[in-house]
Amino acid sequence: MANLVVPKGILLSRNPFEAGLEIETASRPIDHVQRSADGELRRRGRGATINMGALARTRETGQQFPSANTMPIAARSPASRVTEDSVDPLQMPSPTTARKTSLYSLYEKAKYKQERIRRSPWVQTLFEYSIYVLIVAFIYLVLVGLPLWKGAVYWLYWVVDHKFVISGGFAITVRLAAIYAFLPPFVFFDKDPLPVPTTTGDPPPTDVALLIPCYKSGKIIGATLEAALKIFPRQNIFVIANGNSPTPLDNTGDVCASYGVSHTWSPLGSEIIAQFVGCHVSKRFPHILLIDDDCLLPPTFPLGTEKFSERIKCIGYTITSVGPNCSKGTLVQQAQDLEYKLSGLQRQFSGLVGSATLPHGAISMWDREFLLQTTLGSRIVMNSEVFVETETRAAIFWSGGGGERGGFGEMTVWKQRFERWNFFFVNGLYWNMRYIPFSWKLGFWEIGAKIFVFQEVYETLLHLLTPFVLPISFVVRPAFCGYLLAGTLVLYFANTLIFNLIHLRRKVKVRPDGTITTQALSTKALCFYLPYKCVLTVVNVASCYWSIFMCARYFAKRHPKVVEDSKVVEVVLNLDGNLKENGLCKCPTLPSSMNVDQ
Repeated sequence: MANLVVPKGILLSRNPFEAGLEIETASRPIDHVQRSADGELRRRGRGATINMGALARTRETGQQFPSANTMPIAARSPASRVTEDSVDPLQMPSPTTARKTSLYSLYEKAKYKQERIRRSPWVQTLFEYSIYVLIVAFIYLVLVGLPLWKGAVYWLYWVVDHKFVISGGFAITVRLAAIYAFLPPFVFFDKDPLPVPTTTGDPPPTDVALLIPCYKSGKIIGATLEAALKIFPRQNIFVIANGNSPTPLDNTGDVCASYGVSHTWSPLGSEIIAQFVGCHVSKRFPHILLIDDDCLLPPTFPLGTEKFSERIKCIGYTITSVGPNCSKGTLVQQAQDLEYKLSGLQRQFSGLVGSATLPHGAISMWDREFLLQTTLGSRIVMNSEVFVETETRAAIFWSGGGGERGGFGEMTVWKQRFERWNFFFVNGLYWNMRYIPFSWKLGFWEIGAKIFVFQEVYETLLHLLTPFVLPISFVVRPAFCGYLLAGTLVLYFANTLIFNLIHLRRKVKVRPDGTITTQALSTKALCFYLPYKCVLTVVNVASCYWSIFMCARYFAKRHPKVVEDSKVVEVVLNLDGNLKENGLCKCPTLPSSMNVDQ
């Protein structure tokens, strides 16, 4: 809702063509100070620059990808990203006047910055097609070469055939894969929380605000709110619906009203902007829990705010994939369930030795002040006491037609990952490789954090080299490569089998009918998981090259960051009613009926 908000490279990772924001990319701990835009903005410090690729969901799966660029908080916050050259809000004495003055100043600077970075249509077209020409020239002159020279592909074949020791090269690859796969199982998930006694009335007060950014979620938000109201008081829940329209696109507001929770309409279609607006309307709470509109919080959900410290500013949570009505769903949904849980254990391990590269895009808790800033240098740790349910795509390539989803609307796994999650894989290489040698803000914890950021770099490089190295290796040594590939698959299956039989059987699961079982998957789903991952590997490789091609169009237009977008600042000003009073409002007006916490 979906990687982000986060280091340069975090997109919670929404479709960049729709977001209209500068989604920088990379997975790594947050190193920068981001400045907030709600009037209490102060400069917190400076450091080296690093986003996501969006608020991404980022690599959410065990990959999680590292996900679409997953990074430790060391990762940037999802709600807003600002780099060194960003707008510097005025510091004013506190109360209301100071906040209004700061926002007006920010608004004027944002308008100026947008004008300064805007490219004319002909420059955008020239930039885009120049990149296409460079790509074609690189393919022909560097990779193919003939008849000018034999090309890089030929010489790669020659090196592998005459100089390169295939067995030694593959041995290194397999060993690295084994280390990254078999180290996390040496830790366990947190113990299950104690049962919660049945009570009537509202839950006790808490200093955590629940923020639910959503898009056309009227049909599913009710179940999410019912689950949330068992944990949070009504005044702590804020639903931020968004879309490119001056008025709401569905009845989400009516559903929220029936449950007595706050609903705000953001007339700009972007989850990152919705999160930014949500931070403003929930400004009296020090902590913010971000969840997707289809996340069902269990009654025993642990807030775990005691984990926050001077170093820890974000808490991630383990999630589980479900089908409609909390059912097991299709085999594809069950495979995603195993994928998410494996990712959760990996993040649990990386959080213990350093910092998780990124919380799951579906749910994460942030220190609010930190969420509105970036590059402070902080850790992400995991809370794995429970698995939070989230409904996932039911098919890999074809959904059968007639379906509809909220959020980004993808009905299939390949579309979700090919077009959105993986968009900043390649771009994230730069930010990750810059982070590894130059950022040391986490002190001792940086060592562990960098190990898993390097994993992302390594996986992306494997994706880029696979179309060349794998076919050449099969041509030169077909039998050996076949045996080695089969051995790698067996090793990977053994890892998932151990995880399913030991780790998941230790975790309790309560079914919708009240019966108690474990989180372990069925044998059928376990056998399906291996071919499922093989197919997604092909999708990941293809998406890396597709993203290189499509980045020409994306970067042809300069994208302002959240607090540098005058339309975004106008939305925040509208919440205070300031723009209208001064005759400055040009963006769509927020409905006056919305409930905004003052």
